[in-house]
Amino acid sequence: MKLTINTDILEKHNLSLSQFVVLLTSYFNLDYGKSQEELEAKGMVQRNLFRDFPPVISNNIKNLVAQIIIDSDDKMLSCPIKDFDALAEKLMECFPEGIKAGKTYPWRGDKETVSLKLKTLVTKYDFSFTEEEAIAATKEYVNAFQPPYAYMHTIRNFLLYVKQEENGRYEIESQFMSIIENNRNKEHETDN
Repeated sequence: MKLTINTDILEKHNLSLSQFVVLLTSYFNLDYGKSQEELEAKGMVQRNLFRDFPPVISNNIKNLVAQIIIDSDDKMLSCPIKDFDALAEKLMECFPEGIKAGKTYPWRGDKETVSLKLKTLVTKYDFSFTEEEAIAATKEYVNAFQPPYAYMHTIRNFLLYVKQEENGRYEIESQFMSIIENNRNKEHETDN
């Protein structure tokens, strides 16, 4: 079974996501209390000491939830990339080893984060790309800088950087997407 929840559709029915989850729980006759106890026993959630709901989850579990949502998206089925972990490793090798000077993040990040960022570009931002385009864009980006790479982003921010503006809205930046789009435009211009 596959469930897709479109928040735009919920808005048309004057429902929030949390309200719909409550309705969905009732619709499927799910025992929330029992499910929470099972997740507590698995060590995936902890009881919230201040409120009954929601339980407390770690960043690793948040990443797991994001991974499940992303992997369930139809866009993943039509994407030309079939092994995001292998691609993540290839892209990570393009970046220098070690930690960026003055920062706490490694240049190469970790495979899970890089893979998740690539999948997020496909599912959330509807950006499809090939393995060849991804590798070429990454090499082009890294080769544009000289050691000590002071102005170069780490791989995680090169792929997708999300920042919250003062008005509460989010703005995304992706040098990865920009390079691929620019290369496609150059190729299209030379074909004409």
